Amino acid sequence: MNKTTKDEVISDIAKVIGPLFEQKGFVQKKNIFQFHDTNTNNIYQYEILLSKAKGYFSLHLRLNLLNKPFMKEVNKVLKKVWLDEDFIRLEDSSDEMIKYAMKLRLSNFRLRMLTDWRDFKEENESLSDFRDRFSIWMCVFDDINEIPNWKAQLVQSVLFTEKWISDIQSNPEQWIINNTCYSALYLLKKQNRIIELDGKYYYLLARNNNDDELNFFYF
Repeated sequence: MNKTTKDEVISDIAKVIGPLFEQKGFVQKKNIFQFHDTNTNNIYQYEILLSKAKGYFSLHLRLNLLNKPFMKEVNKVLKKVWLDEDFIRLEDSSDEMIKYAMKLRLSNFRLRMLTDWRDFKEENESLSDFRDRFSIWMCVFDDINEIPNWKAQLVQSVLFTEKWISDIQSNPEQWIINNTCYSALYLLKKQNRIIELDGKYYYLLARNNNDDELNFFYF
């Protein structure tokens, strides 16, 4: 059985990606590499999620976009939803449970989370071909050296992260509108973009999102 610890594996990963991220202004905080864009208040995170069970490691790489000032405004609308007497809750939910759930929800300043790196697949590339060249984003191993070209794959993950950030920075507000739900509705309504607001609302409604929460952002 491999006696390597989680911290040692994360350290091995950090030795590869750390210098590359540091060149771009990222700082490491435990298992997260983070960059704060002071122009937009966006915080970009590259997160290393690693667990160990039955002697095997499970690795999942994740990208997070946070913006505390913006999400505070979005969460003000969400708070109205939770305080509304007609908002549907589980019948056995106690007041304490509701307050706890509301606190968790309203303290979340994440705009978007990317968990599926297949989004970076080339247009004409098959999923199997993409998986052959980049699988480290979600994998299981006993020893990280079992992953083919694991260091090169980590370097590629940094390049994908840079592309993701570049796409957002090219037009932050439009990216929010295209890639989020409640945040998009909040922004469209704030900017009085009524036709786009209608389109986004009915698109989300058709995808079985929470009607009550959607309505508070729309009406």
